[in-house]
Amino acid sequence: MFSEIAKSVLEFLKLAPRYLIALGIFAAFFLFSPQSVLKHLGVFDFTQNNRPWLGITFIASVALFGVSICADILNWIKRLWWRRKEFQRITKRLHRLTEDEKQILRFYVAENTRANTLSIEDGIVQELVAERIIYRSAAVGNMLEGFAHNISDIAWDYLHLYPHLLEGSTNTYRTDKRRGLW
Repeated sequence: MFSEIAKSVLEFLKLAPRYLIALGIFAAFFLFSPQSVLKHLGVFDFTQNNRPWLGITFIASVALFGVSICADILNWIKRLWWRRKEFQRITKRLHRLTEDEKQILRFYVAENTRANTLSIEDGIVQELVAERIIYRSAAVGNMLEGFAHNISDIAWDYLHLYPHLLEGSTNTYRTDKRRGLW
């Protein structure tokens, strides 16, 4: 018996906010409507007999809706904070690029493309992936040419604002894509 009640309460708590709003509006209607309206609709006796349950339903739905709104706001703030931290981490790392890393990133800027084909066996490529500067964008590739890797939005925008970060001892760029087998 207690187990079933607990399940029912948990299912109620899982309701989406739009259902909580509807439930709260119905409870508020029954609680705060004039007696004449309730009598006209034929629900006056129902309202009087179930007033405590309607009050609990109204308070619970308002409280749960408020908690839902607060949780959404906190999640939004957390996403903004995470994006800011991610931006700071990536931009700091872009200021400390090695020549080999610059060659890979030069390809994106020089070719004005967001995609490059790179070997997944290369430690330099994997370092850029680990730092979230680039990411493997396709699961299909081959060991000769490599796999498609895209540049992150943060790195793309930042390198276009500060192209001098890619200046180094060479002026070459790197792709592992083969032009043709013959």
